[in-house]
Amino acid sequence: MLDIYSGGFLHPDSVMSINPFLLVVAVWSWLKWLSLSTLIIGGGAYIGYLFTPDWREIVDSKHYYSNWKIRVYLSLPFNTASRVIGGLANQEIPVWLREYLLGGFARMYDCRMEECVDPDFNNYPSFAAFFNRKLRESTRPISASPLVSPADGTVLHFGKVEENKIEYVKGHDYDVDKFLGNVELPEKEELDLYQVVIYLAPGDYHAFHSPARWVANQCRHVPGLLLSVRPTLLSHVPHLFCLNERVVLNGSWRHGFFSMSAVAATNVGDIVVDAEPSLRTNIVRRKTQKIMNTETEIHAPYLPGERVGEFRLGSTIVLVFQAPPTIKFAIKAGDPLRYGQSLVADGV
Repeated sequence: MLDIYSGGFLHPDSVMSINPFLLVVAVWSWLKWLSLSTLIIGGGAYIGYLFTPDWREIVDSKHYYSNWKIRVYLSLPFNTASRVIGGLANQEIPVWLREYLLGGFARMYDCRMEECVDPDFNNYPSFAAFFNRKLRESTRPISASPLVSPADGTVLHFGKVEENKIEYVKGHDYDVDKFLGNVELPEKEELDLYQVVIYLAPGDYHAFHSPARWVANQCRHVPGLLLSVRPTLLSHVPHLFCLNERVVLNGSWRHGFFSMSAVAATNVGDIVVDAEPSLRTNIVRRKTQKIMNTETEIHAPYLPGERVGEFRLGSTIVLVFQAPPTIKFAIKAGDPLRYGQSLVADGV
């Protein structure tokens, strides 16, 4: 046997005489060295990544590098984690486990199973199927109002768009053009621009529906991050909705411009829009592709309450539309909503 120290050969008896304790110590020392070097190299690479400008600086150069906490938070692998969780959500659950897993989730997030067409957990093969369970029509009557809630959720913000900026929580806003894209707004003195932001919690019904009689003529897909959109976190990350991946449907209604946007979030990698079956969200992209938006011309006329698409977990819907200044909203921030419920009391 080759002697690695002297270049000669070891006799088999000398190999058998090696002290096992010394061997363990040597292996342990090597593992510690390997672990330490891995931490040093990995930590250095991560710090370099934090301070290397990337596509996020292009999206939000004013805020992204102003706070180290924001840099660290935005550097976490939310997209990868969401793809993994999305894959798990689509895995079939053994029948004997469904009552425990799905039932436990329903109890944790107060899912109203009595509203479902099928309240039996055993009939949902996966979490993805459960998230988009069908509701009985009688539980969601569609109001005769010209503007209704597009989803079950909670009102985060609503009101007039001032100086072309959308406010998603008090004190935080973003430019309409950065969020919706280059859209042409008919300039009419008798019309103002308004917005409604609705947050969908994990326990909410995850499909979203048409809020009005309108026609969508453009589907705009904006790749991005998958940061949490929980109300308690929104105020900490400026321009969060412009950083997150989203699908924007732009079109028109009786008063002019109308837009409905589905904003993705952590664990919400999949957004489905029925009118655009080729849409694929939260897929692996090269760095140069992360700021490449896709715009597709469509023609999708909708009626109030008609299904538009679905999330594969809760997230946010943003409505931006033109309406007369006489509009009177029937909601306030923090109100719980059910899809089909009226958003306005008068003036539309």
